[in-house]
Order: sequence, then structure tokens, then C-alpha cells
Amino acid sequence: MSSPVVILTLPPPPPLNGLYPTAGRRRVKSSRYKSWERTAGWELKRQRCGCIGGAWEADIALPTGLTGDLDNYLKPILDLLVTHRVVDDDKHCMRLSVEKGAPGEAITVTLRGRTQ
Repeated sequence: MSSPVVILTLPPPPPLNGLYPTAGRRRVKSSRYKSWERTAGWELKRQRCGCIGGAWEADIALPTGLTGDLDNYLKPILDLLVTHRVVDDDKHCMRLSVEKGAPGEAITVTLRGRTQ
């Protein structure tokens, strides 16, 4: 039996350092992050992606034009997948690869179920 595969196309999120600005003594979600979550969430619904339970791995291709460190874009993507129940929990991610070089402006996320 083959492992499930889910391929998604999403808009790029804001980088990690722009997700939670400080307001007084608290950290709050930025309006840019909230907007991305809403847009990307609707995009997930439109694509009618499946879900992967248990262990999984991911390949994430970011657009070439994104600036900043690659790892700054991973947290919001993984959190979105958990929030929309595409994966059970990001603690079950057994392998994660990320690269710049996706054509166009979108992110491509390829998820695969994995046997232990």
C-alpha cells in the first residue's frame, strides 16, 4: 500500500520576525499574518486537500524572489497545516526539506505519509 501524498500551492507567508509584533508587554498576531492565514486557509479549502495522520515528511519550494532566511517561512506554513487539519501535528514531521527556486510567486508544499 502506498503512502498518501498531498500537494498544495499556497501564497508565501510573512517571515517569522513579522508574525508577532510587541504591543505593550504582549506579543500579538500582526494584521499581515492574520490576512495571510485567512487567504492561505481559503486556498487550502479550495484545493480540497486530503489529510495525513501520523508520521509525515514535507518538501517545501519557496519562490526565488523571497528575501530572508529560508527557515523564517517554515513556522507559519507548518502551523497552517495543523490548524486546517492537513496534518495531525507538526511534531510528527520526520523530515523537512526547503529550497528556493519555485517558479512564480506561490509556495509548493508536498506532504507524504511515512511509515515508521
